[in-house]
Order: sequence, then structure tokens, then C-alpha cells
Amino acid sequence: MKTRKIIMCIIAVILVIAIMFLFVNVFAFEDDPVENTPTATTPEVTEDLINQLYSYIPENEMGLHTMYTGYYNTINNISNDIILSMIYEYLLEFDEFSLEATSLDELTINNVLLSNDNINDLNPLYKISVDVVNETFPKIFGESQTFKIANFRYNYNTLGRLDSTNSYFYIFNNTPLETNKNDIVFRGITKYAVTNNNETIEIYDYYLKCDLNTNNCYNDEEKKLLNNNIKYTDNFDINNYLDKTVTYKHTYKFEHDYYYWFSSDLA
Repeated sequence: MKTRKIIMCIIAVILVIAIMFLFVNVFAFEDDPVENTPTATTPEVTEDLINQLYSYIPENEMGLHTMYTGYYNTINNISNDIILSMIYEYLLEFDEFSLEATSLDELTINNVLLSNDNINDLNPLYKISVDVVNETFPKIFGESQTFKIANFRYNYNTLGRLDSTNSYFYIFNNTPLETNKNDIVFRGITKYAVTNNNETIEIYDYYLKCDLNTNNCYNDEEKKLLNNNIKYTDNFDINNYLDKTVTYKHTYKFEHDYYYWFSSDLA
């Protein structure tokens, strides 16, 4: 009889322990905030990171098709000049050691110049390996995208041209393409949002481009969307007009250790 009581006590203790174990595990699973926990490889989202990502969005004085058009933009509908200009800007800002010195002699020897280039107007800046450009591209645009290696114009003065073997981009200043443009751009971050377990970042900014020749202001880079509520003046202060500007949303996705630009659109 005594032995039976001992066995019954042991069974009861085992049952209590099993029930407690099951209880703890069930409630631990239910309380785990899986949806809000960043993945192990996702970096901390800081102000520095937000500012770096925002710096990818170009201000293009030539009015080329960029992110500020008033409609949805991805890499598929921005110009190749803008793509290569963004890579060049990234290297200037974050990887200056990849920019190699060059000279007029190198531009000539490597067949970079065209017959109508005036050598007296040229100012060599850098040369950049095409391999470096290819390595930098996915950091800004993602691994799944592609682009065309070709000559590009960075601004009215600055060109990027390939050498005869397509091994290097040579960056140099040339005779200005245009001299009568007189525009000023106002833009700045208003807020940002982090979603999808830190794998998506949305940066919101205001945008306004004013033509100082006409004092007209526009909601887009190409000056097609007139802002009827704002006129530029000599004492213009954008802070007095923020409620009359449009807001753009720039979306970034996380992939292979980098946040890359995914799209831009009116918010």
C-alpha cells in the first residue's frame, strides 16, 4: 500500500510539471511580438541612415526624368543618365577612394574625346572603373535590377564617358550645355515610416522648383505641374509655404544587407 502511494505521488508530480511546461510554452508563443521584431540582419534605422538614403534622390538641374514627376517612378522609368548620376553621387559621398585621378592625356589616349570637344575647355576630374560602378549599382537599386553601361551627363558642365574598351568612366567638365537656366529647388524630409519588420522604409518630403526668370513655381522636376498657390519673390521663405507644397513618398526595400531605392510617387 505504501509503495502504491509513492507511485501515485510521483505520477501526480510528473503530471503537474507537464501541465506547467505546456502552459508556459503556449503563452510564450502567443505573447511573442513576431510581426514587430526586426530580422537579425536588418540594421538599426537611425537618422544617419535616413539621411543617407535620402541623399540617393537626386536634384537634377537639367530637368531630366527623375523621382519628382508627379506620378509613380521606379528604375524602369527614370533615365539612364539619372541612374549613372546617382551611382556617381554615391561614390562621391560614400566611396571616394574608388575615384581615381586622371588627366587630359589619358582622355586623349583612351579615345574618350569627340571631334567637337574643345580641349581648352576640358577639366578632367576622375576616372571610375566600370567594375566599381557595377558593384555599386545594387546598393542603390537592388540586386534584381539591371542598367545600361553608357556615356552619361551628370549636369550641364559634367560628363561621364567610357573609354574605348568600356573599362573606365572618365568624368570631366566640358563647355556648358546650357547657360540661361535659372532655377532653384526647395525640398526636405518631413517624416519617415518603418514597416514590414524594418524591411521597408518610406521617406516623405516636400518639393518645389521655382523658375527665377518667370517667378513661377512647379511641383515637379520637369516644370510641367504648375503650383498655382506659390510665386517666387526676392524675400521668398519656403517655410511660409510648406502647406502649399506637394509631398512625395520615396520607398526603400531591404535586400542583401542594403536598403535600396524602390519607388517614388506623390503621397
